[in-house]
Amino acid sequence: MSVVTIPGFSRVEIRTRGKDDLSLAAAELKRLAGELESIAGQDHNDETATILAHHKIKATSQILRGK
Repeated sequence: MSVVTIPGFSRVEIRTRGKDDLSLAAAELKRLAGELESIAGQDHNDETATILAHHKIKATSQILRGK
């Protein structure tokens, strides 16, 4: 039986090598904000919403770190 760990904290890391990175970060963070608003407005329970949000935040962080 597998146990799912519910994240209690998620972060976005941003590579900041210059203005291009900052512009990309601004666009991606705006996109992420919209996705988080969408998740919060759906009928998911808190646990599911938290997991979905964590995956969106992690994916955005990977984009902004250049991975």
